[in-house]
Amino acid sequence: MNSPLEQELIFDIQHGVACITLNRPSVLNAISFSMVQKMHQCLLEWAIDDAVKVVVVRGAGDKAFCAGGDIRSLHDSVVNGDDVYRTFFAQEYALNEYIYSYPKPYIAFMDGIVMGGGMGISQGAKYRVVTERTRLAMPETGIGFIPDVGGSYFLSRCPGMMGSYLGLTGKSIQGEDAIFCDLADWMMSSQNINQLVLDLEAIHADAPIHQQIEALLRQQGATNQVPNASLKTIEATIQKVFASQNLQLIIQSLTQLESASPAKWSAEALTKLHKNSPVAMAVTLRMIEIGKSSSLSACFVNELTLVNQWMDRADFVEGIRALIIDKDHQPHWRYTLNEVTDEKLMTLFPFLYNRE
Repeated sequence: MNSPLEQELIFDIQHGVACITLNRPSVLNAISFSMVQKMHQCLLEWAIDDAVKVVVVRGAGDKAFCAGGDIRSLHDSVVNGDDVYRTFFAQEYALNEYIYSYPKPYIAFMDGIVMGGGMGISQGAKYRVVTERTRLAMPETGIGFIPDVGGSYFLSRCPGMMGSYLGLTGKSIQGEDAIFCDLADWMMSSQNINQLVLDLEAIHADAPIHQQIEALLRQQGATNQVPNASLKTIEATIQKVFASQNLQLIIQSLTQLESASPAKWSAEALTKLHKNSPVAMAVTLRMIEIGKSSSLSACFVNELTLVNQWMDRADFVEGIRALIIDKDHQPHWRYTLNEVTDEKLMTLFPFLYNRE
């Protein structure tokens, strides 16, 4: 009989292809503490296993790759006053960072919903593959949190101000837009994933492995061209609106734009900016700006430092209560938009400002 851990994650090696399947489809494959630990352990073992040529990560079911971390458990840890959440974040970030330098080809099939923790185990992949079912987002500011799992690194490296737009609003985007934002590399039909995994078993040592993988991707119809990316049409406007490092000025600029030239995207963005946690958005803006000139490791250090201070200074517990537990969708945020000034943030999180 499978243990609970084996039910959460399925590991399989066939002809050199090591596959990890996140197996919690009933909760959109949300990643738990035990999943983080076991996944990291297996990746370390496979890194030195000559029988493993390629690592594939995918989600069970047809709805999600991974919708994030098990935030209800994290909420309970904070409320109960224990340190489980601190250990979870430390080990999750260690796994996320390790994936960026993984010594063997790591392919993440980002099919379906990809949020939060799902981004953490896919953004460092050598091959980030999206499909027609992909719905990708970093929606943490809506639950009183910040885009972590390396968000300060990968959002800060999106073109222009796309990272700030996505991080502040929590906007969900589809496959072509994910590639346009440099949050994915290839797009293919979800129906071809199983065949591609089988095709990977034919990889051999007589040719460069990365060339073989790219050839197999193209053979299954994968492309990295995104002529229909919807964000292309508003990129210049987003660049102007989100260029400021002041949250209030961004909202003011977006309000003026919506008044002068109403559009669906700007109306939705404005609604989100008035609804999401003000302190989470203000800190997100600061973290993305810092991330632009920080190394990957520095970004993870900053995020872990922030998370360890966040729970008793900001809005995570209230956000989970309002959106997940009571589901009244009426969070009572600690600070208003006008209160989250640089002076306030400097008091709450001085390390974000006391930098050489």
